[in-house]
Amino acid sequence: MNKKHKNLIAATAGFLVGSGISIFIAKKIKENNADQILETVKETLSAQGTVSNAWINSERISGEHYGTRTIYNGGANITSDQGETKSIDFIADADTGELFKLEVVD
Repeated sequence: MNKKHKNLIAATAGFLVGSGISIFIAKKIKENNADQILETVKETLSAQGTVSNAWINSERISGEHYGTRTIYNGGANITSDQGETKSIDFIADADTGELFKLEVVD
């Protein structure tokens, strides 16, 4: 095997390892994205009162109805300064975190 072939093999191996690492990192970012979106929603809702029992379904679901590929859904309770507690449901873009729907649940 000559030097040219060894360099080609080394370059190919480097490319494959780099691609594998990139895919792994991208997957980890998407897994953490649900938690990041939940934190953003909690910060947004905190302007309305104390946020408790906040949750997000970390499984991405189809967002075709909202004009995006995937969404997360979740909810929280908000207690106002007057002591009134409301349950809130939300739907957010799984990639950008943009809120598509935020509603009070009866």
